[in-house]
Amino acid sequence: MRRIKFGYIILFLLLTVWQPLLAQSRRTTHLLGFDNRPLRFGFYLGGNIMDYRFSHYPTVYDNPIFTKYPELKTSAELNAYYQKTSYRAEVSPVSPGLTVGGVANLKLTKGLDLRFTPGISLGRRQMVLSIPVSEQLVGQLEGVDTQDYMTTPSAYIDFPVGFRYKGWRHYNLRPFVYLGATYRRDLENKRISEGIVHVKRNGAYIDIGFGLDTYLEYFRFSGEFRFSYGLTNLIKHDYNSEKVYNTPYYGFVIKELNSNIFTLLLYFE
Repeated sequence: MRRIKFGYIILFLLLTVWQPLLAQSRRTTHLLGFDNRPLRFGFYLGGNIMDYRFSHYPTVYDNPIFTKYPELKTSAELNAYYQKTSYRAEVSPVSPGLTVGGVANLKLTKGLDLRFTPGISLGRRQMVLSIPVSEQLVGQLEGVDTQDYMTTPSAYIDFPVGFRYKGWRHYNLRPFVYLGATYRRDLENKRISEGIVHVKRNGAYIDIGFGLDTYLEYFRFSGEFRFSYGLTNLIKHDYNSEKVYNTPYYGFVIKELNSNIFTLLLYFE
């Protein structure tokens, strides 16, 4: 529900910004030779929403880590509990973040550009791990929690490279689609590694997007909605003995952890 409300806010802002621009675009055609430049530079501002995709083991003890470290298992009573209990993780609530960066655009053909848009993305996610436990069972098993929270702030250095294919220009408007890839490094990851799970710093993403170019008198203003689909499993399975003993039991139920990022970008070129 929060994501739907945030989407309505973005749509309202886009309509507010573009309404006067659309009216102006029907009067005068600007920057007729803009797209013929072989190389262009600019900058962008934007907002983002960061999310996780989870894949879980059926139970905690299905994680192979307990074969490598059998001494992690606890008392017989808790062992029986963990063998039949399914933990599940999700991200809640969703929080907006900030994205800024620069643009280098290389013209390849009349309708195709190669773009390098390095930047910084700031945001955070709150991971919630829940278990289906009755009050009676919680009373019997000391130290078992029904829910735990971990806030994971992120400060990504982004290195996106991709292709932008532009449609036909209509006066001062031109739609486009985008396809590319991004390498990201999270500078905030040390905080995460001390929490419920151990997460990698680096990740690869596939990016798809679409947007609209608006040619103004002195520069081109563009809006783009982009979805970044994380390919890297961010969970560290190579626990050393020091880290593995500091990880709560429910952290071992996560088999794969991938990142998704939704971004609204505003370009000035």
